[in-house]
Amino acid sequence: MAKLEPVLNAGYQSGHHDKCLPGTRESVLRDLMLWAREPQKQNVFWLNGLAGTGKSTIAQSFTEAVAKEGLLGASFFCSRDYLDRKALKNIFPTLAYQLAHHYPHFRSCIIASLKEDPTLAHTSLISQLENLLVNPLSGTNISCVIVIDALDECIDNEPSSAILSVLGQFVKHLPLVKFFITGRPEPRIRTGFRLPLLEPITQIFLLHEVDSTSVNNDIQLYLTTKLTIIATQRSNLELPDLWPHDDEIKALTKKSSGLFIFASTAVRFIESGYHEPNKHLQLLLSEVNSTLYEGRAGIDSLYSQILLHAFSDVCEPEVFADIRQVLGAIVLAFNPLSRRELSTILGVSMSLISTTLRHLHSVILVPSDETMEIRIFHKSFPDFLQDSNRCTDTRLQINPEIYHGDITLSSLELVQGLKWNPCSISPFMMNQDILDPPQLLENKIGGAVEYACTYWARHLKLSPKTKEFAGSTIDLATGMLQNAPPWIEVMSLKNQLEEVVHSMNSLLDWLDEVSGTYLLLNIKEVVY
Repeated sequence: MAKLEPVLNAGYQSGHHDKCLPGTRESVLRDLMLWAREPQKQNVFWLNGLAGTGKSTIAQSFTEAVAKEGLLGASFFCSRDYLDRKALKNIFPTLAYQLAHHYPHFRSCIIASLKEDPTLAHTSLISQLENLLVNPLSGTNISCVIVIDALDECIDNEPSSAILSVLGQFVKHLPLVKFFITGRPEPRIRTGFRLPLLEPITQIFLLHEVDSTSVNNDIQLYLTTKLTIIATQRSNLELPDLWPHDDEIKALTKKSSGLFIFASTAVRFIESGYHEPNKHLQLLLSEVNSTLYEGRAGIDSLYSQILLHAFSDVCEPEVFADIRQVLGAIVLAFNPLSRRELSTILGVSMSLISTTLRHLHSVILVPSDETMEIRIFHKSFPDFLQDSNRCTDTRLQINPEIYHGDITLSSLELVQGLKWNPCSISPFMMNQDILDPPQLLENKIGGAVEYACTYWARHLKLSPKTKEFAGSTIDLATGMLQNAPPWIEVMSLKNQLEEVVHSMNSLLDWLDEVSGTYLLLNIKEVVY
């Protein structure tokens, strides 16, 4: 058996992960146990979750539960932090080693195979799976659950997950075995589960789509329990009565925005042995919109890992320039935009946007539908990208001024390009006579132009105040204002005519901050 060279600390009993706090994640774990117990359920279960949503914690609790019921065959908890736990070649031999210890008949089959070929642990993945798992499992009619956690953390250069590719070829030969797999929705994992042999037999659970009320209740219970323990352990300190207060717990829960890693990071920050807990709690709550302290406590390392992995094969400066342009627009947009809208505003192909985002599904919600909005999963990620002290990779830092400026110029071009009477409205028609103004705007001008009409001035306020940028901006703004009626019509249909006035005032304020530009007098005359 030693010839399998298993990773002895990869199993669920190695203590690498905490399990779910009692009373939390109950509905998710209930669904998982129902799948594990029911023979007619699909053979493969993918727990799909974004970064920080608690996949490994759930996997630990689930694995302990199926082990307690005698259903667990083997488990492998992958980790990018350990060489032996991120190597694909170690997964099947380790699972086989654990199965051999659980089932004597399986052990006899494996020993016979190893006597015949002692090098089985060093063969290809497909050979490993066939000889170390499929043949002995099918020959002994063993019924069990096999757990593979954090598959996305393994080194894998294949476009489709190598493990999933071979699993799809053989899982039909194991009708009594269930495979529970967790992983972020990264490209090779998503592609692997879409393979024709695997997709029909896979049940997918989107952890980030669990009802937000349920998730927030779990996080609130987690925070209450952990902070109460801190208060008990630090009884030598003069903490306020009934610390923490319910309002503080609720505020911290709200800041977590459904992200368990945010909550656990906040707890680690508060329980620091070198600081007074209430002081750290108040630091977290003092700036409602700031994520600085959570970043210092550990969440930034997660984002650094994700970005390093996402763009490890990129070295060309011009490619990073494209990446920053796309990320900058997503991070700085005042309303979420779809891929189609981003493509129009940035003047780039949708394929460039898709390529940029294909490795970032763990921190950004990217719908498969190009017309649906792209959303940042948690505010701490854009905060991280815009802070040079937190995001230390200069190739990916987002300078807000630069990209607000880019969006401003693109938006002004789109607004300037509007045709007269862009929505083809009769001159005698009143706004209340139009049945569905939002749909009319979408049909006639599209979401990108509508966004440009609404937000160009807000982006301008945050743009550079340099002479070079001012020259380009003033030329475009002058042309747009000389063709102002189409823009005003759009804003009227949006019932936001007051924004026209605010935009003019913003433009004038910005012009007052720009000095040394000979065009200022002309454009101010146009504005007035």
